[in-house]
Formats: sequence, structure tokens, C-alpha cells
Amino acid sequence: MTLIDNPDQQALAESVRKLVAARSPLTKVREVALSDQSYDADVWRLVCELGVPGLAIPEQYGGAGGTWADLFIVLRELGAGLVQTPLFASSVLAGGALLASDDEELKSTWLPRLADGSTIGALAVSEENDATWGSQPSTVTAADGKVSGTKVAVLNGAEADLLIVQASDGLYLVQTQQSGVTIAGDEVLDLTRSIATVRFDGAEGHRLAGTADVVLDAVIDLANVALAAEQSGAIKSCIDITAAYANMRYSFGLPIGAYQGVKHKLADDYTEWSLVDASVRVASEALTSGASTASAAAAAARVLASPAYTRAAKNMMLLHGGIGFTWEHDAHLFYRNAVTGKVLLGGPLFQQDRLADKLGV
Repeated sequence: MTLIDNPDQQALAESVRKLVAARSPLTKVREVALSDQSYDADVWRLVCELGVPGLAIPEQYGGAGGTWADLFIVLRELGAGLVQTPLFASSVLAGGALLASDDEELKSTWLPRLADGSTIGALAVSEENDATWGSQPSTVTAADGKVSGTKVAVLNGAEADLLIVQASDGLYLVQTQQSGVTIAGDEVLDLTRSIATVRFDGAEGHRLAGTADVVLDAVIDLANVALAAEQSGAIKSCIDITAAYANMRYSFGLPIGAYQGVKHKLADDYTEWSLVDASVRVASEALTSGASTASAAAAAARVLASPAYTRAAKNMMLLHGGIGFTWEHDAHLFYRNAVTGKVLLGGPLFQQDRLADKLGV
């Protein structure tokens, strides 16, 4: 096992890093966040031109035939810049669900469209008062292929062309452009996430072949590592931005980074980031190789990443002093993202229980 990106992955990361710096700096992220758009269409087009949405999709389905580790590397770079794209929802959640299913017809039809970015997918699992992300029986019903019910907290649901929906008797692929689907965007804390409530009223759906629990179990693993990868990138940005400020902000004749109250917090954040980044890489390799430890590694990465990111984002605000608490500074964007990510796709207790279960505790 190696925790170092190979040359191709390093080149991929560098390409995405340059794209983020040139086309989606934090000033642009803020502009998009305050607009009526959930993501920058030009940035998404460039991401698609790099072939990113299809990285982990096999060539037989129109993808690049890469690995999940390749895609997680991209998510790490996008997470570092808080770049708004539907990549997570479309390629990881919806694409991962299709790949884990046994439905060759739906795979052949939709995966090529997800791979080139012409179609955006999303996964509709969560329901009201359900903190276990699909572990409880669904109240959404499907009679004769007609889906009815409500799903909440659907990541990029408002932008999706198709939804993979968990119903009481399995998973259904539902196209959003039909009369039986109503989508309402939600007002959320995180200005860089698009989350929606979706209501189905006899919407036409196609049941995915395969066992829903098996598919969702595989998707949870992918989602945990993908989100942890984003958070690893964001933690490092919090540290880098704060360290740069600590070196240029002087107090009593010294840069504030010289004082223990500042440098110890940054050192703690860096130590936690090192553990998070290593856990993401271990989980990425385990998923890519199909190791028996993959589920436990994925859960461990998420359990480490989410609280570490919250602490790093909080320290970012604290160590910037008065300006760190203002709307004009970018620190609140990271903090909002961290707090939302901590409960996204199953909160801390769900993730800890999942880790314990995968470890056989």
C-alpha cells in the first residue's frame, strides 16, 4: 500500500488545482453562492472537458475506466476551493448506485450520459426525522412503477435530470422532467451546497435490478470517502489561509504565529489533517482494490474527517480575530460547509455506529 499519488494522479490533481485557481477562486465561489445558480456552468463544462465525471465509470459505459481513487483526488482539490459542482451527487451518488446495481439496461442507457456530464443525477434517500440515511424502511411507495412520497435533503436534487429513489420495495430511476415530480430548493446553512425536497405523485419510475440494501451499502462507502476527500482538501485550505495570515498579522512587534495560542492550534489542525488525509488515501485504495476492509476504512475516514474539519474551520475564524467573524471574510464559508458536511448523508452517530458495525464491535 502507498499513500502517495502516482504520477498520473499528481498530474490530474495539478490540472484541477489550476482550474480552481483560474476559474473558481473564492471570490467566484462567493459570487455563485449569492446568485440564483447553484453552480457555475462554465466551470462545470471545463470539469466535464477534463473527463472528470466519467473517471470512475468503466469504458464499456462510456467512462474513462479509471478508479474511485482518481475521482476522490479531484474531489479533494474541488473541496479545497469549496467549488460548487454537481460532481458528488451525480458521479458518486447516482453513478455509484447505478454501477452497484445489476441493471445492465439502465447502466447502458444512463451511465454514458453521467460520464460526459450531459445528464446530472442525484440520489434521493433521506426522509423526515430519519438520521440514518436510508437505514430505516422507506415511506415512499411504488405501485405499478408509479412512485409516490417525499424525499428530503436531496443533494443537487434541483439540478438533477434523473433521481435514484429509495422506495419501500427497492430503488427506482425517476426522470425529473415529468408532471409527477415536484422539486423545491431548500434554504440551507452551507452556501456552497444545493439541497432540495422532492415530492413524487405517481411519477413514472424504472425499478433497478439488484438488492437495494446491497446497492445503498456500496454507495454509503463511496459517499463517505468522497465527502472525507472534500473535507481533507478544505481542512488544508483552512490551515494554509490561517497560517499565511498568522505570518503577516503583527501584534506587540511579532507575527501572531509566534505565540503559542496561535501556533499550537494550527499544529493541532495540521496533525488532524494528516490523519484525515491518510485515512482518505487508505480508504480510496481499499475501495479501488475491493479489499475486505473497505467499508470500515470508508467509515473511519468519515468519522475522522467531519469533526476535524469543523474544528479547523472554527479555528480559522478564531485565529483571524475580528475579521474572521465578518461576512466579508471567507472563513464563514468554510465553517458553514463544515457544519453542514458533518450531518450530510448520515450524522456523527450514524457514522460511528456504521464504523462499529463494520469492525464487528
